[in-house]
Amino acid sequence: MRTFILWSHAITSPEFSLKDLPSSGKRMDLVARCVIAALWLSHRIRNDTRIFIVLNGAPEPPKTLVFHPEIRKVAPDERSIASWIRKALDKFRGRRDKNWVELYNGIKISGRSFQDIIKDLLEEGCRNFYLLHERGEDIENVEIGENPVFVLGDHKGIAKNDEAFVLRHGIKLSLEKRSYLASSCISVVQWICDRKDIY
Repeated sequence: MRTFILWSHAITSPEFSLKDLPSSGKRMDLVARCVIAALWLSHRIRNDTRIFIVLNGAPEPPKTLVFHPEIRKVAPDERSIASWIRKALDKFRGRRDKNWVELYNGIKISGRSFQDIIKDLLEEGCRNFYLLHERGEDIENVEIGENPVFVLGDHKGIAKNDEAFVLRHGIKLSLEKRSYLASSCISVVQWICDRKDIY
């Protein structure tokens, strides 16, 4: 199973407009595109990938959503994905506990933080963590291990303490010295892993 974790500055409240995802949700459009890049192929959903979205924006404490391959009847467009995120945030409104709540098949939400998710994955047995970063090792020169976990930030990056935390368990990996869109980074990583049959 490939795992992606997006560290996002997007809003932690359902109070954002589906008509203005870039501004009202603090780049919820970016979040939605990353979910699409992680889970969808042409005409079908991948069965080998999941993505955790860690929302760190105001006004509530961090919340994490996870999208699994079990999702059904969810359209791969920004507004549809953002709508499901808004439903999840509304269902979890005001809660601070770290228990997972299932919104729909393959979509869950909790009050777990970024570091909680890393710890959970370590307990699952994941050992190959890769922080996507312009100043990392060239991905072409790295042998990616089984059940890889790819961590990336949004347009503002990842908090330094969380970046340091994940690097205790992994390495920085670079696609290029230039900064690409987060969703494009996911697509490139998927392409590389598909070609090399890495799961």
